[in-house]
Amino acid sequence: MTISNEPAALYLALGAIEGNPELPAGYHIFVGSKAEWYPITDGLPQFFEEPD
Repeated sequence: MTISNEPAALYLALGAIEGNPELPAGYHIFVGSKAEWYPITDGLPQFFEEPD
């Protein structure tokens, strides 16, 4: 899926990919609604909702 105001970005559901795509994570989104018992400790940027 592409978004018209972000022509250089491509968004897709990783559940649709077979195997390990070996893509590094860039950031975490929607951390405002994550489970409190699941810590994020990798040092990547975290966004309460979607990044601007």
